[in-house]
Amino acid sequence: MKNVTIILLNWNGGQDTIQCLESLLRSTYPHFRIVVCDNNSTDGSMEKIKAWACGHAVSPETQTQGLHPQLHPLVLPPVGKPVPFIELNRDAAEKGSAESKLVLIQNGSNAGFAAGNNVGIRYALNRDNDFIWLLNNDTVVEKNTLEKLTAFMNAHPEIGLAGNAVYTTEHPEKLQTLGGGKITPLFGTDRFVRSGEAVGFIAGTSLFMRKETPEFIGLLDEGFFFYWEDADFSRRAKNAGLTLGVCADAVIYHKFSASVGAQSLKSDLFKIASMKRYFKKHSKFWFVPLCVNFGGMVIKRILRGQFERLFPIWREILK
Repeated sequence: MKNVTIILLNWNGGQDTIQCLESLLRSTYPHFRIVVCDNNSTDGSMEKIKAWACGHAVSPETQTQGLHPQLHPLVLPPVGKPVPFIELNRDAAEKGSAESKLVLIQNGSNAGFAAGNNVGIRYALNRDNDFIWLLNNDTVVEKNTLEKLTAFMNAHPEIGLAGNAVYTTEHPEKLQTLGGGKITPLFGTDRFVRSGEAVGFIAGTSLFMRKETPEFIGLLDEGFFFYWEDADFSRRAKNAGLTLGVCADAVIYHKFSASVGAQSLKSDLFKIASMKRYFKKHSKFWFVPLCVNFGGMVIKRILRGQFERLFPIWREILK
């Protein structure tokens, strides 16, 4: 059977990561390792994860925080402890020498989503490995999700990147996306796909790939700090002749916008910077979608009375 490396990026989200680990360790597909890359958290995340792995009890209330009661069986009762793990710094990890079911990597800085995940990808590329799964740490998974994703990729050798069904942890019946989304080039907007239509990009929430994909097209573009790195990676894969696919019956549940907060100023600024990079890379007339999208963003903030955001937004746009 083929080996999978699952990469979780953590930044000040230790309890979310522990929930995700509890669900992953119940997977019916046994041939996997989990790599947690920490972007220099300041909340003691790594200490919490190590204490959990060593058998330090987590209360049921904490263990299920943010999860609908329907999802509690995905993380309870706790899996057997201890969970063997090793700790590596970034340099040691990227040489890929040490091995364990659970690998904890301290990246040493918060360089963003792409750079943080790339540390784990480099580790995976140096191991006996067939597939790489980039999975948000603020998710929980069904027991058969990994099994279904692996079977899907085995059955479709032409697919280089695959997504799956993503529901929300607060409302498990609410579909967030069916694998990814689409981009409207003229307006510079992106939207999630929630039906069987073809996706234009695989959502970074859950991005399953063959090991050969990053070897062929390169790693995530570290110029994206947060947002749009998944769209860029998918675009590069398609430009290289790879196919995107969606395994609709593989399911995960996601705490939407747990990292930066939905509709926050920080979210606005990350989106502006990332959109500028994406369209300048991939659109000949990049200024058209940027003008349309950024104009719409400013109008929305005015209509919502969020006047304090206008100066930071304009400053980011004009950089």
